[in-house]
Amino acid sequence: MNISLFTGIVLMYLFLVFVLTMNGSKRKVGRLRIFFVSLLLTPITGLLVYRLSDPVYVLQLTRYHCPRCGIDFTESISDCPYCRRDGKYSRLHPMVMRCV
Repeated sequence: MNISLFTGIVLMYLFLVFVLTMNGSKRKVGRLRIFFVSLLLTPITGLLVYRLSDPVYVLQLTRYHCPRCGIDFTESISDCPYCRRDGKYSRLHPMVMRCV
């Protein structure tokens, strides 16, 4: 009975460390630090470090790329004006860039 209780506590401990580690990428402290703090100290200390850390802000930019001439545009237009001027129709493809 004591071994199964000990095993249950260890599994719960590791589960809490895993959950905190997965959520660590949403904060500036990062996954690796949250993992080591939670594993070596306690998950409660890891949760405290997680909550005190600032959130990561993600900048998302959308650019539109012409595959024919290779020019990128910031505004949302359906086709490339330079290719249209040459008499060709080239549909622009959106590219989403995320910066941390």
